[in-house]
Amino acid sequence: MSTTIRIRTTEDAVAVIAAMATKTIAAGAHPGHGLEAVGTRLTTDDVLGRIRAAYNRHTAGGATPKESVIAVGQTLIAAYCNSAGIPTER
Repeated sequence: MSTTIRIRTTEDAVAVIAAMATKTIAAGAHPGHGLEAVGTRLTTDDVLGRIRAAYNRHTAGGATPKESVIAVGQTLIAAYCNSAGIPTER
């Protein structure tokens, strides 16, 4: 199944990245890291600002919106998991 996501603005990208990262982390079913808990952490002003800055940095460097969303999302998930002590795999 494929889903089309349209990124027209940086704010679209920020919302998509935060939502997809939240769902991905919560899907791991680690205690204390359910959908609501992860969503609360990833939608603070600080985190959203960091997502925005990272996305803008990637696109300014020549990455496409899709490439930027993927790169920022991967980094966000890895950073969250590392800070929460959740093991990650490649």
